[in-house]
This record gives sequence, C-alpha cells and structure tokens, in this order.
Amino acid sequence: MISVAEALALVLRDLPRLEGEMVPVPRALNRVLAEEIRSPREVPPFRNSAMDGFAVRADDMRGASADAPKVLQVVETIGAGSVATKPVAAGQAIRIMTGAPVPDGADAVVRVEDTEPGDDRVGIRVAVESGANVRHPGEDIRSGDLVFAPGRVLRPADIGVLASVGVSVARVVRRPRVAVIATGDELVELGQPLGPGQIVNSNAYTLAAAVEEAGGEPVIIGIVSDRPEVMEESFARGLRADVLLSTGGVSVGNFDYVRSTLSNLGYQESFWKVAQKPGKPLSFGLRGETPVFGLPGNPVSSLVCFYVYVVPALRTMMGMTEVHLPAVEATLVEGVRKAESFTEFVRCSFEGPRGDMRVRSTGSQSSGVLRSMSVGDGLIVGPPGVTELASGARVRVMMLDPGAGSADPPA
Repeated sequence: MISVAEALALVLRDLPRLEGEMVPVPRALNRVLAEEIRSPREVPPFRNSAMDGFAVRADDMRGASADAPKVLQVVETIGAGSVATKPVAAGQAIRIMTGAPVPDGADAVVRVEDTEPGDDRVGIRVAVESGANVRHPGEDIRSGDLVFAPGRVLRPADIGVLASVGVSVARVVRRPRVAVIATGDELVELGQPLGPGQIVNSNAYTLAAAVEEAGGEPVIIGIVSDRPEVMEESFARGLRADVLLSTGGVSVGNFDYVRSTLSNLGYQESFWKVAQKPGKPLSFGLRGETPVFGLPGNPVSSLVCFYVYVVPALRTMMGMTEVHLPAVEATLVEGVRKAESFTEFVRCSFEGPRGDMRVRSTGSQSSGVLRSMSVGDGLIVGPPGVTELASGARVRVMMLDPGAGSADPPA
C-alpha cells in the first residue's frame, strides 16, 4: 500500500488539460478562465458623482459652515445618464444625482445632507476640498489593466467586473465530462421496488452530484452487473468521457472484476490500495489520457475518495492552481480512536466561532453510514502512527467546502 500523499502525487502527475470554449459572460459563473482578461476601457469612464447633492466649485465653499452657509444659484438638475448643458460658474451649483457626470467647472460635490436646498438657491453648510465625492476616470480599473489571469474561478462580482469593462464573451475551460458507473448485482435504480438483498443505487447519484458540485458534467452510465462481459461494454462507453469513475468491484471478492475489465480495455494502473480509512481499495490509472478512478463500493469510502482525489484531479484538468479542498486547525471536543497504520478521515461537525473552532465526530464511522457525511462539515485528518486523537488536541480538518481551494494537500 502507498500513503495518501504518494497516491495524490500519482493522481496529479500526468493529467490532461482541457481546452477552452467561448461562453457569454452572464453564463460564466463558476467557470474557470482559459485566458487573461485586460480591460479595453477605464472604469468609471468619466468623472461622476459619488453622492446625491450639488456639483460646486471648491473655491466657492471656503469658509462655509452651519452658522454661515454659502448660498449658490442652482442653474440645472441632472440625473444618472444625463449630461449638464452648461458649466458651473462662480457662485453657481448644479443639483446632481449619484452616478451622473460631474459638469465642467465643478470640482467637488456637496452631499445633500450638508445643504439647505431651495427652488433655485442652495445654502452650503460645509467647506469641501477639490475632488470631494467625485469618482475619477479609471479609479477602479484603467485601460490595459490585467483584470483576471487564467485559472480564475469566476464569482458573481467577477461577472460584474467583466461586464463593466465591456467583455461580453469569455474563453473558459470546458467542463470535464465525467462518466459514473455503479457496479453490483444488488443495486436497483431509484424508484424501483427492492427485492431480497437489494439496495438503491445511491452511489451513482451521490457521485454525479459531487461531480456537478466540482464543476464537471456527470454522465451516469447506469448499473453494471457483476459479469465481465457486461462490464466491458459499459466501461468502454464510460471511457469516451474525459474522466471515468466507477464504484464497487475493486476489492478482493469473487465478483470484483473492475480492475481486470479495465485492464482488458488498455487501463494502466498507477496504484491499487492506499493506507487510508475509509477508502483503502482505491484503484487509479490512465487509459490513454483518460483518468480512471476505481472507487470503493461503500458509500462513505467512495465519497471520501472523491473529495481527496477526484476533486483535485478535476480542478487540475480545468487549469486551477488551488486544487485541494482547504484544511483548517481546530480543537477536538472529544477523543476519537483510529486505525494506527492508516491516515483516517473522521467525519466531523464544527462548533463555536471561526476564531475558536471546535470539532467532534458525527458518530459512527462505519463506511456504510452515508448520513454521517450528510450531517458533517468536514473530515478530521488523523495521521498514521497514532491510535487515538485525544480530547482537546489540535487537529487538521479538511473542510467540505466546494467553493474554496488550497494549494496544499489535506494530508
């Protein structure tokens, strides 16, 4: 068996990179940029008011106070999207709304709260400096500035920034198509009645949802019987995708044919079995350039392996740099026993504020108890060489946060 760190290094070593595609910016949320974006314009493109108030000459405001307001003639009113028809001369003001262009002659804006407005006169109760409450061209972004580098995962504010600089279409990395195959004669599709010894094919739906959460496009191949001749046809279809995930059939049982079936299809296995719990019987390799993960059949083992290995693989293929789920330090509320020779991923929930984060086990750590993942927030990373994580100990916790990333592996 190899360690978690060794397995991760092998997974990430020879992965292909996906090509880019053009998409409209409004549909680019959570996509990964495949090109750098430089601004073709300044933002904002013109001087504009940061406040509702009055555009004035700062020199006219010298000595203004609540006791001795400066009275100016109001010669015009402009709103956002309008342009003044005349400049501001000495002793004059223009009523202006937030976002409207600051008129020629004016070099400051006085907030409406600091005035005594009338119909065609305004009393200014404060002195202001030149530039007060004025946004200048390029204050946010200058023409030619690097806005985003390749590998950026676009967030809602990023979509707005791209729109503000006039970028309507962006090249982003194509989503990886991920085939999902569940093996086992005991499996029944969702909505079908259960017979003796049968269970619902929950793993396929769990993994498909995890693929979508990670930014991929799941392709559920379906349930595959524990018969080599049936397996080969289904696995051949799955290998047409960018990544193949199978669940079940990779251990040492009499009906575990996944590895031999894949081998017949040209699969080159990089490793089988990792010194971790849950998820020891994990197989990974390539068929040509297609990454193949033979995940364990137990639902928790399968999902833990997905978070530890498949998420960074998909992120790497999409050109991201922070490919791992982030890990934080936290205090263990109650002791947890673990397997001595393994890195053990213990399902846990968080307590307390972020500055004093505490964690406790979600209960049973059986690899068949999927609900322990559903109610959990993270995975305590129990290192090999110890049999117990003591109450009060500081532990490393891998956070199950799909929107966050780290350049450092969890273990």
